[in-house]
Amino acid sequence: MTASLTPSLPSSANNRFPTLATAATAAHVADQFMLAALPLVLVAAGASAGLVSAVVAAQAAAWLVVSLPAGVLADRLSRRSIMTVGAVLILAGAALGIVATQTASPNPVFMASAGFLCSAGVVLQVLSVFALLPRLAIGHGIPRANATLEFCRAIAALAAPLATGVLVSRGNATAAFGVAFTAGIVSMLAVLGLPKEVPQAANGLSMRQSIADGARFVWQQPILRAIVLCAIAWNSAFFAMTAVLAPHVKQLFGSGFEQIVGQAWACYGAGALLGAAVAPWALKRLSTGFLFVFGPISSLAGVLSVALLAPRIGEPGLYLGLFTLGFGPMLWLVLQTSVRQLLTPKDMLGRVAATLTTAIYGVRPIGALASGAVATNYGTAAAVWLAAALFSLSVVAILRSPAPGLTELPTAE
Repeated sequence: MTASLTPSLPSSANNRFPTLATAATAAHVADQFMLAALPLVLVAAGASAGLVSAVVAAQAAAWLVVSLPAGVLADRLSRRSIMTVGAVLILAGAALGIVATQTASPNPVFMASAGFLCSAGVVLQVLSVFALLPRLAIGHGIPRANATLEFCRAIAALAAPLATGVLVSRGNATAAFGVAFTAGIVSMLAVLGLPKEVPQAANGLSMRQSIADGARFVWQQPILRAIVLCAIAWNSAFFAMTAVLAPHVKQLFGSGFEQIVGQAWACYGAGALLGAAVAPWALKRLSTGFLFVFGPISSLAGVLSVALLAPRIGEPGLYLGLFTLGFGPMLWLVLQTSVRQLLTPKDMLGRVAATLTTAIYGVRPIGALASGAVATNYGTAAAVWLAAALFSLSVVAILRSPAPGLTELPTAE
């Protein structure tokens, strides 16, 4: 089976990649501000680690609930229409976050709902961008286009937590949600600038059959199967770490923890930014198999720095760990996204992306809830070690696959 990358849009649409990148970047800005603000606001208000983890899990649950049906729709409907709905959901989530911060003790139900709505909108955006990119990046190159998108996302990951930490520590959490709302408006305007599409022809399958068709293709393709198994473990670990980081930093450093958390996530963003910047060079000059292995191993090294170095040498150990956690996985993300697009037939891009997205992001609530339970019963340090154990599983998953043996990007077969 050959995955044709011939664009189905008019040739005049091929120069719309910058517009697509703007819409995607704005959506990620909103997502990063929401991701940084929700736990910080709750911890600053005195919420327990268990409650914070539950809210983070609700935010992540959108990837589990929305991805599969959205992927089917992305193979049948106009991607621009789907992205428009996504922008509306982002705006709704950010607006609810603003409302939730108008009281001295933010309502956790409102906070969880705000995170869920915003994440649902981002899911719609991400799946549509994945399906549109091979058609709008003609002449740009798929790996280079993916690196550009991830570079922009890394900038958001660098700036959002740093700014949010400052805003929350000064009692201005509303402004953080306001930035997310503004980003939603920018995303909406950019989406309206994308070319109109003719809805995709239905394949005659039901929603359930279409979902199963995409999942079957992923599981039967050895490289895609390796990616999904590795990513399940990695994302469980990442959200286990995300859910417990703010309470853990508060326990380690006490007062002023808000800015320390913001600076730590900014280091993560800096690592991701550097990873996205060097990704085009790395994908051309380094072995594909090496890059597949490097990402999971660097993740494990990062969380071990948080577990072992931060309690001994203080903030530098924390910052080093988050930087490492951003750099290696970003190279891996650009690589695996490009590989998925190269290996997937164009009429299955939405469903295959949804299958991978559900596996990659849908396990995040599990990691967050498990981390919260461990932190509640055994302390935040134990929860960090749980994240380390899960990152170890991601290393094992990729080492036991054909991926380390690849010398270059696979062909679209």
